[in-house]
Amino acid sequence: MKENTLLPWRSAMKAKLLESIAIFPVSRLSRSFGRAVPKIQTHMPFRVGCLCFMAKPVKRTKKGPPGVLQLTLLVLFFFIFSLQSEEKEIIIPLSTRSFLSSVYLSPFTAPNFSEEYLEALRTILVFDLNHNGSSYIEKKGSHDFKIEVDIKEKELSALITLVRGRTTKTLGPYPLSGNLSSDRCLIHRFADDLTLIMTGTKGITSSKILYSIQFPEKTQSGYEYKSEIWETDYDGENKKQITKENSYCINPVFFPTTGPFTENKFLYVNYKNGQPKIYLGSFKDQRGIPLISLRGNQLLPAISKRGDMIAFISDASGRADLFVQLFSKAHGPMGKPIQAYSYPKSVQASPTFRPDGKKIAFVSDKGGTPRIFLIDTPYPGKENVPRPLCLTKKYRHNTCPSWSPDGTKLAYSAMIDGTRQIMVYDFLTKGESQLTTGSSHKENPTWAPNSLHLVYNTVDPTSSELFIVNLKQKEVMQITTGPGKKHYPAWEPTRGPL
Repeated sequence: MKENTLLPWRSAMKAKLLESIAIFPVSRLSRSFGRAVPKIQTHMPFRVGCLCFMAKPVKRTKKGPPGVLQLTLLVLFFFIFSLQSEEKEIIIPLSTRSFLSSVYLSPFTAPNFSEEYLEALRTILVFDLNHNGSSYIEKKGSHDFKIEVDIKEKELSALITLVRGRTTKTLGPYPLSGNLSSDRCLIHRFADDLTLIMTGTKGITSSKILYSIQFPEKTQSGYEYKSEIWETDYDGENKKQITKENSYCINPVFFPTTGPFTENKFLYVNYKNGQPKIYLGSFKDQRGIPLISLRGNQLLPAISKRGDMIAFISDASGRADLFVQLFSKAHGPMGKPIQAYSYPKSVQASPTFRPDGKKIAFVSDKGGTPRIFLIDTPYPGKENVPRPLCLTKKYRHNTCPSWSPDGTKLAYSAMIDGTRQIMVYDFLTKGESQLTTGSSHKENPTWAPNSLHLVYNTVDPTSSELFIVNLKQKEVMQITTGPGKKHYPAWEPTRGPL
């Protein structure tokens, strides 16, 4: 497969969906993230932050003229009323600075291990706590938390103190092997447990990320692009190749629930037999098998949080439409796929489920340019005609939506001043905020289980790498390097008992 980097928007979108037809694997179609400044309407009642006020006219009492307080309220009322007549707004800016807890971390000392090894462990922990979106390591000054690490007989324990209330809690022991590669995972788990104590939410440093690496392979007729699925820790360490299909494999997706059919499995798109098909992959076997029986191309799979539905794009009906496949974690696909949405002379792409599974966000160019729409999720026997609601209106070119696990936000890629940036739509405020900056195109954002961190890939003429950012700190962190174009990242979800 050759790569074409310049196509008109509509052509690029179609080429992305139908890579096997177009032959070209074309990439899909974010200033700093800031909380939307609320505008306080003068119509009563009106809101200031989280407080609601009702302005009421003051009645005079029979005992005499109004007092100072009554006069004040009366003046306030007429002031607000006069503003209403002029249709003006009171704008009250709120601070967007996020609170991060300062943490003191003691040195690592132990007679059974070398200083180099111990310092490496501490460096990993410092990195994890500095990038969890909730804390930062402070060497001097006052601290919110104090972490005193104790390593005895190859076991790590810790005493955590909330400095302000002098409340303490112990963690451990965590057995250390002396092997930095395996103990790195243990430190990640330790960091997640610390984050849980400090914030009430478990950290994400123990989670994995799946992604694709595209690389050229020399053939007799020139070069052909291949792509395989890889796995890495959240910080880019412990990279491991998962598939060896000798094909073009993209779009890996974790199963959010485990069962007899889905245990140690994942989904991905494979061009092995020419047309792209959705495959069931295994972390124990490097080759997968086709999953869905439907003619035509199958692309961009997404799995509902309950694991009972798979949304994907297919041209089985002649154009790129949105389909939904009912699914069982015990038995696999159930029945035939349902055509969820189709529109004449348009292309659908990139579905993502709301966490409760009742709605799907997806991309459509039904209005001329790609935008993100919402529809109700179809079910067998449900005859309602879908009525798509356009969600993104700030910019004209919006693609790659990803619904946050807590259901409050939608990340996507938007063209801003000629560069694709990562945006976040907030369902609570109905606002669209830009998260990333810079000259590189950015696409395929995917949420971490905490609904705070995002992973995405850049798209440059010569390279494509994975980056992580969180909504509080906004410090972009590159987690991949080396040959090959990395794209289509997928963050491992927190698996529950659903």
